[in-house]
Amino acid sequence: MSIKWYFYSDTNSRVDEIELILQKRSQSLTSIQKLDDIYVKLEQTPHAILFLKANTVYNVYDLCQEVSALYPHAYIILIAPDNNENVKKAMHVGASNLLTFSSHEEEITEVIIQAQKFMSLRAKQENTPVLQLTKKNTKVISISSSKGGIGRTMLTVNLATALAKQGKKVAIIDANLQFGEVALLFDIKPKLTIYDWVKEGYDRGLFSTEKYMSKHSTGVSILAAPQRPEFFEAITEQHIETAVNELKKYYDVILIDHTSTLSEIHLKSLVLSDEILLITTNDIPVLRSNRLFLDTLQSLQLSGKVKLVLNRDSRKKAISDKKVEEILQIPLYASLPDQGQQVAASINEGIPFLLKNSRVVLSKVIFQMAQKLFSETGNRLEGYKKQKSWLAFSK
Repeated sequence: MSIKWYFYSDTNSRVDEIELILQKRSQSLTSIQKLDDIYVKLEQTPHAILFLKANTVYNVYDLCQEVSALYPHAYIILIAPDNNENVKKAMHVGASNLLTFSSHEEEITEVIIQAQKFMSLRAKQENTPVLQLTKKNTKVISISSSKGGIGRTMLTVNLATALAKQGKKVAIIDANLQFGEVALLFDIKPKLTIYDWVKEGYDRGLFSTEKYMSKHSTGVSILAAPQRPEFFEAITEQHIETAVNELKKYYDVILIDHTSTLSEIHLKSLVLSDEILLITTNDIPVLRSNRLFLDTLQSLQLSGKVKLVLNRDSRKKAISDKKVEEILQIPLYASLPDQGQQVAASINEGIPFLLKNSRVVLSKVIFQMAQKLFSETGNRLEGYKKQKSWLAFSK
């Protein structure tokens, strides 16, 4: 694969630094001053990367949108003034990446490396036929909580791992679109994200999500959150619905990791879900907000999907399980023992603790939960609730 690098600006801007960095990587840069010449080059080049700098004659954002629409195969790196608003503008007009006027050598090099990796990955996937075998009876499960920091992503990652170990083909949609950490907990740096799918696939009528999934060695596939927090604005509830329907073609189970907010995107996810795992602790503020969350779901006629998961902190024993059920007016489906040290270590290492510590009680409970979600009998998961050995794992 031969990549061609182009630079366009109608201001005769100097490109010494970009050109020098490319030369160090055995690449060459072609500067072009006429717009028509750019169009000719892009028509003739299947693997083109274009640096597009803010112009005087043309509005660079309108131009970027036009080039992106006419030549979707082109990887466009927009060069714009230092302004946070420019990031949002670049996102909406189809830019693949962004540099600012003050970008230093390290930032430019990183953007160039990302562009090369992206083009190599795209070329590889273009030559790999995708076998589409539609799955039947795919289960969609949302993992939700009304408060952050109480174990939602931890449960998503380890439940996905447990389901994969049980032979299920598992996908995760990281719906925490600004600060999603699903890929981080798997120690994966996504090359493509849901934003890339929206920009390059969905917006051009190419709905398949497969080449945008990040794969983990467990077999779990992740449709990762955007790499920049600002890019979340490009994602809508329609995108989420289409992504779920596409993933149903390939996967036995789809887990959707939510945020603690209720946006249109997350409400759509809940509507599309067969089950909603609502995570709580026995802390009063969390119980209060979850009670409000459940009231909202009830008004939307979604409360029947909810299964309550208590992520227990053994240091807070004031509120019993029975009292938790009374406050939330729903029975406990599962109770997760407190094993904070093991969980923290697995997060820092990017290894799901179910792989790292498969014999500890928490791993066994989540493994049992994975089995239970696909069984037809019973409504409550007892797990290891009565074992005194819980306290030993929380010290």
